[in-house]
Amino acid sequence: MKVNKYIIGMFVATATLFVSCNTDNEGDIYNGTTMGVTFATGTQSVSFPSTGYEGFDVEVLRAKSSEATTINLSATLVVGDKEQELPASITVPSSVSFAAGEFKTNIHVTVGDITPGQNYKVKISLPEEMVTIDQTSDKVITVYRDYTFSSLGTGTFKSAAMAEEGEDFTTWEVEVQKADQISWYKAMNLYEKGYNIVFKVNEANEVTVESQPAWKHASYGEVFVSGKGALEDGVITVKLSHDVPNVGGFGEFKEILYLPAK
Repeated sequence: MKVNKYIIGMFVATATLFVSCNTDNEGDIYNGTTMGVTFATGTQSVSFPSTGYEGFDVEVLRAKSSEATTINLSATLVVGDKEQELPASITVPSSVSFAAGEFKTNIHVTVGDITPGQNYKVKISLPEEMVTIDQTSDKVITVYRDYTFSSLGTGTFKSAAMAEEGEDFTTWEVEVQKADQISWYKAMNLYEKGYNIVFKVNEANEVTVESQPAWKHASYGEVFVSGKGALEDGVITVKLSHDVPNVGGFGEFKEILYLPAK
């Protein structure tokens, strides 16, 4: 297929992480007078499918661990520059408990029937008296639930990327689903089984394909596609780049999705 011929600039990127942590030698890494309670990170993102989800865990750490303790928590919903009460569909525990000798533990946040396609920014706070100035006392978690999709039927996909040499396109049938709440189209198992590709269409019929895994290369692993195009008369035409993150790209190809007839 053409995607193998036009491979460009594949390179391997390496990085070195200069981070060390020794929780076995408490005195060397922490000299504060408080318990040194902190979140591992200040932010977190959690994405759920449209169905079949329940909640997620948040890790909490402490520097002084000799005694068992329970620490109160507070939680709010961040909307713009204001904070509000959490909706009934999101439940955050009111406290976190550590056993004697325990440096880290988790709290479990329960998520119910939140609105699909909406970002919920949940802020969880530790008591100021438990945290030193250089530690993370607040954590904001962005919670997202995918839209629900319904099948439109069988469409047709024409791919320049997967065409053999001498061919402009190769063509195959594909199941197409549409989001119930917005004009997003999902081509099921488009390039390879298990990889569904979402085409986002705005009010001007402009199409965006955000970077997402599309198929698996035998040598490089998952290949991601991304690009832009337009929807006209039931036909989505896009230019998609096929890339391996942090390695390189195979090029950009014209791809056409014919939506099922209404």
